[in-house]
Amino acid sequence: MLKFLTDLFKPEAPKAPPITSETSMNFEAGSVGPFLIRLANNPRFGLPADFTTSVTGAIQDMALNEARRWRIDGAFDGSRVQIEIEVFMDDAEAPDLAFFSTGAAVDEIGKELAAFAEASET
Repeated sequence: MLKFLTDLFKPEAPKAPPITSETSMNFEAGSVGPFLIRLANNPRFGLPADFTTSVTGAIQDMALNEARRWRIDGAFDGSRVQIEIEVFMDDAEAPDLAFFSTGAAVDEIGKELAAFAEASET
């Protein structure tokens, strides 16, 4: 009974805002890791250190037409955020990556995708 009463007055951990937006891009298989590292190094994001290796390691074992999705708990501009990454192997050497999160986080991911694509063209 005492635990129940103390839990009533315990502050709840802040929840991440809902996922409302999406952006995506097709990658060459070898470019996924460098992009995710670039995203993790963006100072506006606070992302777990191991998410890049989790995603890139799994991509190597994915079959054609297979899809996988990861949910990452992190931060964006100092506030909690969830980012979901979906990988679809529509081509063995060129997976599609889709990113789902809040509008502001997806806008920033979109900027990173555009900058990465532009840098890859040169």
